[in-house]
Order: sequence, then structure tokens, then C-alpha cells
Amino acid sequence: MNKLTNFRNEFNRYPTTYILATITFGVWMTQLLRYGAHSQNPINLFHSGALFGPDIIAHPIHLWRLVTPIFVHIGWEHFLLNFFTLVFIGRQIEGAFGSQRFFMIYLLSGIYGNIVIFFLEPFSLSAGASTSLFGVFSAMAMIGYLTKNSSFLEIGKQFAVLVLANLVINLFQTDVSISGHIGGAIGGILLAAPFAPRIVAHRISKIRKIIFFTIFIVSAVLLIWFGLHHSFNTLY
Repeated sequence: MNKLTNFRNEFNRYPTTYILATITFGVWMTQLLRYGAHSQNPINLFHSGALFGPDIIAHPIHLWRLVTPIFVHIGWEHFLLNFFTLVFIGRQIEGAFGSQRFFMIYLLSGIYGNIVIFFLEPFSLSAGASTSLFGVFSAMAMIGYLTKNSSFLEIGKQFAVLVLANLVINLFQTDVSISGHIGGAIGGILLAAPFAPRIVAHRISKIRKIIFFTIFIVSAVLLIWFGLHHSFNTLY
């Protein structure tokens, strides 16, 4: 009974983290149940919802492929790394930003990272939650800079180091989409102001919040537009 009570309390404190983790776990299990040992095959990843530029170019209505890759993974190692990173570090960030703000940053920065992949690598096949994870890490780093709050500044420096260290490591990993990680990080930076934690949100002016969010929206739309048109001309 105590364990059940503890879990309920934990879930109530970090609902977004556990809901996102549950969805991620569920999608991975669906991949395994549907394709088994062949879940990593490109065609099966495609049918699972991975990002594949040519499909979006041919069928622009399939822009949902900028969202679904956040929850699709390529192999056990890929899934476990992102899943446990979300569970253990996500709780800390959700605790700082609040559940709703954390959810918006996680989802939107993940989408932004996938948009950047589509723009820079339009013919690649990619998936994974790392675009979103880089987004929430960067938002955590950015909020200290924006608010000059001593606590957030200290924590933000740690997350900034985490982001930079991982990007450097990515340079030596051929099977990782560094453009998606950079895109997710940029998305998180732009979203930190409009979705700032309530406790420090007053330290960021309303106009700055509007500017950051406008840059996010406009740049995302332009990247999609240029990606569609440039890639269409290249493909056809």
C-alpha cells in the first residue's frame, strides 16, 4: 500500500514525465510486437512513424511525420538511453518549469529538431526522443541566462555543459543526426522565454517572450517551406 501511495505521489509531482515515458515505452513495445527483431529495418521504421523527408515532399499532408518520430526509436540501446534520460532528468526539468510548460517545450522543441533534420537532411530516415531532450536541456540552460536567477544560473550552467558535451560526442558518431540535436537545442532556447517557470517568468518582459515565440514559429514555417520546395525541385 505504501509503494502504491508513493507511486501516486511521484506521478502527481511529475505527471508529464511519466505520461511521455509511458507513450514512448508503448510505441517501442508496439514496434517490437509488430516487427520483432526486424523493428530496425528502414521500411518498418517508416511504417512506425519515423521521419522520412521524401514522404513529406510527396505528400505534404504527412507533416505529422515531424511529430511521431519523437516517440519512435531505432533499437534497444537507442530506446533505453532516451527513455531513462527522460525519466530521471525529465523530472528535474518538469519540477522547475511545471508540467504544462515542460510538455510544450518537450513537444515543440522535438518538432523543431525534426524540422531542422527535414531542412538539412531531407532524404534521411530518422527517429528518437533526443530532439526533445536536447530542447528541454537547452531551455533549462537558457532560463538562467534570461532571468539571472542565481539558482537557475547554476543549474543552467550544468545543462549547458551537458548539451555542449553531447554535441561534441555526436561529431564522432556516424549514426546520430547531429542536425536534429542542434535543432532541438535551438528550439529549446527559443521556447525558454515564452514557457518560463512561473516563479521567474516575471523577470522576462512580455515583449521578449513574444519575440522569442514569433522567431520560433516563423523560422519553423520557413524551414518547412524551403525544405518542401528545394527538396521537391531536387527530387523531381
